[in-house]
Amino acid sequence: MESGTRIDRMVLGAAVLILTGALLPFIFADRKFSYIDGSPGYEMVLGACYLSACILALFHFRQVTSVFSRSKPLISLMVLALVSAIWAESPALALRRSLALFGTTLIGALLTARFTPTERIQLLSFTLRVLAVGSLLVSVFLPHYGVESTDPLHLGDWVGVYGNKNKLGDYTAIAFLIDCFRPMGLQSKFIWFGLYMLLLVKSGSASPLASLLATWLIIKAFQRMRKRHHLSVRAIALSIVVAIGASVAAGLGSGFFQLIFGRSADLTGRIELWRALMPAILQHPILGYGYGSFWAGASGEYYTVARQLLWVPMYSHNGYLETLVSLGAVGLVLACSFLARGGFYALRKADFEESREDLFPLALLVYFLISNITECTILYPNSLEWAFCVATLLGVMPPAMGRLRSDQVVESHNASIVSEEYA
Repeated sequence: MESGTRIDRMVLGAAVLILTGALLPFIFADRKFSYIDGSPGYEMVLGACYLSACILALFHFRQVTSVFSRSKPLISLMVLALVSAIWAESPALALRRSLALFGTTLIGALLTARFTPTERIQLLSFTLRVLAVGSLLVSVFLPHYGVESTDPLHLGDWVGVYGNKNKLGDYTAIAFLIDCFRPMGLQSKFIWFGLYMLLLVKSGSASPLASLLATWLIIKAFQRMRKRHHLSVRAIALSIVVAIGASVAAGLGSGFFQLIFGRSADLTGRIELWRALMPAILQHPILGYGYGSFWAGASGEYYTVARQLLWVPMYSHNGYLETLVSLGAVGLVLACSFLARGGFYALRKADFEESREDLFPLALLVYFLISNITECTILYPNSLEWAFCVATLLGVMPPAMGRLRSDQVVESHNASIVSEEYA
């Protein structure tokens, strides 16, 4: 892992900004946009972004391949997404979106290969802070752009520079999470956390706020279990998984989310959507419908699902179900394998905690896992959430043993023994 050069910073900094989707909905807003074909201008910008990433990856080919080799499930996911065009009802769409997914994932690998963990966090924090300030200014002084005025269910909700209230809430929550694990003065914390909370509340997006609160509670519980009760990493990992599952089950069954966040008991129609979606998933349970090839009429079964609802869904509002729809059980197992292995090493890094920054990979993963219960960012193309999750998890995974020099093999082996004994 190296400190990025000026060219690296320019290319990857621009890629990070583009993947947030900020300002692009306003720049490329036109009547030609469709869910299937997209916006020509938007597609051109994303294409230039991915082409630049590919060229940069060629210059650092050995580093990038070494980073990718840390996770075979991630490599398998990229291959599965590409070949899924073979069985998709809309093969051209599946191929185009799988290439976008590869480009997004490649940017994550480049962030790992060319930047140190601190540099990655600084880059993301700087970008999201600028966009947070921009969202405040646009929403206050240009409400025609920054405040929702067309969707009758969300009139008055802030969308900021993103053009979407959920994106504003999600990226603001991530910015909040980053600053929780960075050294900051009291005055800076008051200013930035105040701005983040204002944007979260005004966006009207409850899911990021709920995910952020749950993440904070789980990280605090982790610190308590490790320092006071001296539990092993494996026991803590199991406890976190059980806690997330139990909390979600209790919240869905008891109306807790409705009480706390003022949402309907079916999570604004999500549960109704998930029920309608299950028969379609069971028709293609192994390999799915092809990557990104189910919604908006890309498959015939979509219309069966849409007829059962009083609204038009564009995605499943659940990252795990979305993976099942696109790539079936095979894709979900591979995705969970990647996240689980990354989570294990994120737990180890947090376990040895030399600074608060060492807790960030675990916190980001927990937030990512929880937020995907009601939104889709797992394997999502053109998404900074997926790119940065890939970068963070690959960053904590050890290099593949076959690519280490002999002296590094001995050092890695000894470190592994020490870690196992400590765990």
